[in-house]
Amino acid sequence: MVAEWQIATLAEKIPPQVLKQGSQVISRVLAEKANGLEMELDFGHQGQWLQVRARGEDADAFLNLLKQEYGEVRGFVAGAGRIGYGVYVDIGIQDPRPKDALYPLHRMRAQLVDGEPKSAREILDANALVDFVPLKMIVTELEGENISVELDDGARDNLVSWRKYPFDRVIVVGADRAFVENAVRASGLQNDVVKVESLSLFVQSVLCKIGTEAPGVIAKIGNRLRGVGLKSYRTPVKL
Repeated sequence: MVAEWQIATLAEKIPPQVLKQGSQVISRVLAEKANGLEMELDFGHQGQWLQVRARGEDADAFLNLLKQEYGEVRGFVAGAGRIGYGVYVDIGIQDPRPKDALYPLHRMRAQLVDGEPKSAREILDANALVDFVPLKMIVTELEGENISVELDDGARDNLVSWRKYPFDRVIVVGADRAFVENAVRASGLQNDVVKVESLSLFVQSVLCKIGTEAPGVIAKIGNRLRGVGLKSYRTPVKL
């Protein structure tokens, strides 16, 4: 008797840069995580949300592991800079049709710039919040079909903590961590980079060493990350 497929839809939104490269990128990332397990593995996407299928002896354990690592509810920035009264966040609503939530400007100001009257674009740029960056959000208001959200305490504290330390960052959208780490080594940037942190499966944060500026890292690494989104985060702390 053939085992039935088990399916898990993860809180992972696939950037278009990954979709353009075809299935091999996603296949490689999932295969690395499934190494040594007894099962068949497949995947698809609902909208741009990653859906993984598995069957076999280790399928249940594997999908549970993925759900623990990538299954918690979170949103992804959508249409950064497109509107002036906040930013839209995709929180995974697909039925009856896809619907983004609004992170309104007054809450962005309250949470991220201590109430200063900065524009949405200024706040997004200062925090390197580009499309597909993941954020844990909480729903604050439901009015008809309109949904308002704000950062949960952990997500806010994480973003605020970045500006307390003298480290620039490069946000990489559309590549897995192993690919970015290889690009760092191939570009000879080992002495300029502390580490590569995963914000999601396909969004990475390259933590620069003190004194290393993010635009300089982008200039050196860009040729090895063609077709991938790169955004500088500039720390306000100067030593």
